[in-house]
Amino acid sequence: YAAFSIAFSTMHILLSYAFILFVVRDLRSIKTESLSLKFIYGGLFFLFLSSLGPWGLVAVVMNGMAGTDLYKQVIYFYLHFQYNGWFVFSLIGLWLWYFEKLGAVFNSKLSSSAFNLLFYSNVAGYSLSLLGFKIPSWIWIIALLSAAVQMLGARKLYKLLFVNEVKVFLKGSIWVQRLFRLSFLCLFLKFNMQLLSSIPELGIPAFISREVTIGYLHLVMIGVVTVGLLGWLAGNELISLNSKLGRIGLSALMAGFLLSEVILFYPALVIWFGVSGIPYFAYYLFYLAGIMMVGSAFIFTGNVLSKKDL
Repeated sequence: YAAFSIAFSTMHILLSYAFILFVVRDLRSIKTESLSLKFIYGGLFFLFLSSLGPWGLVAVVMNGMAGTDLYKQVIYFYLHFQYNGWFVFSLIGLWLWYFEKLGAVFNSKLSSSAFNLLFYSNVAGYSLSLLGFKIPSWIWIIALLSAAVQMLGARKLYKLLFVNEVKVFLKGSIWVQRLFRLSFLCLFLKFNMQLLSSIPELGIPAFISREVTIGYLHLVMIGVVTVGLLGWLAGNELISLNSKLGRIGLSALMAGFLLSEVILFYPALVIWFGVSGIPYFAYYLFYLAGIMMVGSAFIFTGNVLSKKDL
């Protein structure tokens, strides 16, 4: 790290605090309690909590412990509460707000149970990020329990959104439905992967393979967040996916993402079953990244052209 990167990182953290204050001020004008607000407040809490990681990193470096396990654990603290907290909880809050706006009324008991299980298991879920280090057995037990409780919360969220009489994911256009369903599927896979990582024999690839780690981060950032936000933006008519160009772009983006996930998680099969690796691994990822970039450009261009037609 050098002066410029540290300066901009510090500015980002301070601006995130200002962002939290502005959002909380605006949310206070909403007098009605809702499930979407709970998740959005939860996301803001995790945004603040994650910011303690970079501050802790300063203390670690100043004490001459750069590159140590503690240094890495502080970084994982930041990443965990960013990816699994701020991103995921805020996105779920936006989903729920969208469906509440369409008239969905959620079961209050089931809603409260789903939120509490997901929120508190995510706090304890930081222990999952420590499984690659030498840790006492009680931390491993907390990690296993938090992953199991998180899966229970995910099941209740699924029941809330898909199974009960509301069936909110059947609302909106077919493209919005598909995006929301794919985003939720990726979210459910994320929870499953965290549970599997708590089992030592199965979790080894997550800690020794950089590709598997990147695959997990892409699953959250692209599969859950990007896909979910595209659905939310399209559902709120902030972007249009109705043009032929936009649909082609969306299909290319999804295809590139899904195929890249297969390639990134393939090393886990190599470790588990000793199968042969993929030749020219990096080239395939480069080509798929190019497909996703072109798909994104098509979505943008189709959206611009559709607005001109209006």
